[in-house]
Amino acid sequence: MELLIYINGDFVPQSEAKVSVFDRGYLYGDGVFEGIRGYNSRIFRLDQHLERLYRGAKAIAIEVPLALEELRDVIVETVRRNRLHDCYVRVVVSRGEGDLG
Repeated sequence: MELLIYINGDFVPQSEAKVSVFDRGYLYGDGVFEGIRGYNSRIFRLDQHLERLYRGAKAIAIEVPLALEELRDVIVETVRRNRLHDCYVRVVVSRGEGDLG
């Protein structure tokens, strides 16, 4: 089964989910992430994970492109669309594309 991935505002098949080689997260590790578990179709401590993600982003001056509530909805929708019951969700926010150097 090919998963649907939410990337840059769209749900796409995993084979189409791409990150630019100029993305600062890819080049320099300039970003934040959270690993979130789901059990029995319930996402474990989602609000706490998202609060930590936003605190981390703020600490390194990265603006998360979605409001916390919007990102929560996207995560829930991603799990729903993929019909996942027990799962691991990785949320990654990078500074985006930039120049080398």
